[in-house]
Amino acid sequence: MNIVSTGERYRASTVAAFEAAVLVRCTGVCGGGGRARALGGSRVRSAFTHAPAGVLAEFSRSVAAERLVELLGAAGHSASVHRYTAGTRHRYEIFRVVTGPTTAAFLDSAWQQGYLDLCGVPDQPRSARQIRHARRLAESAWRGVLLVSGPSRSGSPGLRVADLETATVLIRAGRTMSMPVRMSTRPGGQILLVMPQQAAA
Repeated sequence: MNIVSTGERYRASTVAAFEAAVLVRCTGVCGGGGRARALGGSRVRSAFTHAPAGVLAEFSRSVAAERLVELLGAAGHSASVHRYTAGTRHRYEIFRVVTGPTTAAFLDSAWQQGYLDLCGVPDQPRSARQIRHARRLAESAWRGVLLVSGPSRSGSPGLRVADLETATVLIRAGRTMSMPVRMSTRPGGQILLVMPQQAAA
């Protein structure tokens, strides 16, 4: 058995699971996302409590739903996308991700581990491998949020993130990638702004 290759595959799986957890949290459907309607590229029904069992998240963009299915597959959990049309006067398409009953708990664990890896004690020494892994987690977090979250309002800069934990992860992820991020708290969530390097200095 190639131990190095096995370790790399495991780390790739944990990164995929963490990005999937970020996607789900940004929809606000389940987990710690905290809101029934997400912003920007993700649109979910306000009455999610009536959704069938096994529904993990709902998106208004197929690319987000397909990405979630891809990530879950890489992490060892099967899922599928189901499309339907919602609304009355104004019709819109919803892309629903359906998966097994254990996936939500798995993503909760993946989120907790990724949060620890990114937001643990910053002064604790890290090996080169741990630093590389943290950077991959950071990149995956920003991929997830950019795929489903949009500006706070038309013409306004920044991304709105519903819960503080997700915002904290994105700030730490930005620092890991040398990308200065500032946060301000507004009604309904946090606004994250990516600052120019000279402004952050």
